[in-house]
Amino acid sequence: MTSVKSVCVCVCVCRRHMLSRRRIIPLPQWKANPETDPEALFSKDQLVLALYPQTTCFYRALIHTPPHRPQDDYSVLFEDTSYADGYSPPLNVAQRYVVACKENKKK
Repeated sequence: MTSVKSVCVCVCVCRRHMLSRRRIIPLPQWKANPETDPEALFSKDQLVLALYPQTTCFYRALIHTPPHRPQDDYSVLFEDTSYADGYSPPLNVAQRYVVACKENKKK
């Protein structure tokens, strides 16, 4: 994956890292039920951070398809400059590993 903007979660047993609370994004504890609480889901084309499959890194992505049932995953398009349109093909990511992405503030 060649995305330039990523958020990596590094688990290191030999060193201790201190982070401020404002830099930590909590993961959801519950799945949203699209049938009873559709407003709790991210909508199509919404910018999110999602866990790239088979890694421990969260990358910026667009929602391709939200879940239709509580047990369904999100289908997301990860930012990837190696593709002509700038996004990967759709990949499935579990609901608990898709979180809101704050836009970068210009200084």
